[in-house]
Amino acid sequence: MSSLPRHRTVADVMTRHVHVAGPQTPFKLLVRLIEENRVSAIPIVDGTGVPIGIVSETDLLLKESRGELAGTRDLVPSRRRRELRAKADGLLAADLMTSPPISVPVTIGLAQAARLMQERNVRRLVVVDERGKIAGIVTRSDLLQVFLRGDEELREEITGVLMPALMLEAPEMRVDVRWNVVTLAGELDRRSDVEILTRMVAELDGVVGVVDRLSFRWDDAAAAVR
Repeated sequence: MSSLPRHRTVADVMTRHVHVAGPQTPFKLLVRLIEENRVSAIPIVDGTGVPIGIVSETDLLLKESRGELAGTRDLVPSRRRRELRAKADGLLAADLMTSPPISVPVTIGLAQAARLMQERNVRRLVVVDERGKIAGIVTRSDLLQVFLRGDEELREEITGVLMPALMLEAPEMRVDVRWNVVTLAGELDRRSDVEILTRMVAELDGVVGVVDRLSFRWDDAAAAVR
């Protein structure tokens, strides 16, 4: 049996050349790193290269609000407000960073990474290697790159990799791809073949949607319940 199409991981789309800083990096140098390198956050690593936090533009901008935060007198200050005040007064990366950073291994799939970003409401993930050291940064825009795959590339993956791997032979079947929307038309042997193929096509990296115009000669699902 042929191999199924490979699902891409964050290692395929992440930024590998990452500008980092240490916990003792001064506030001004953090601003300079962000501005000069046109990034929105700087990972903070320890002496061995293991990420221990991350400083974002949002963290640095709290400095502009320190007067307002200091002037607010809550009878019972919330934990979040105390954290914001501490960051606003911070001088070093250790004072400003969000710790621990949300990190993922280089082997995590794009769908899993996207789900984690949504669940944690973050714009980026720190990627680490098998030793736990920083390997890259992956952002929301990086994850969207997979949808820039070409229509013909997707069609070749379906007809030349996926269908042979599923051992599906359908000479008259048509596979059309336009704007990464796949249309499947023709006839397969079994109903289960149709269900498996449409599901697996939908799960291919870069597929936006599937239009199912397939028919089948034998309803094996109905036969199984008799």
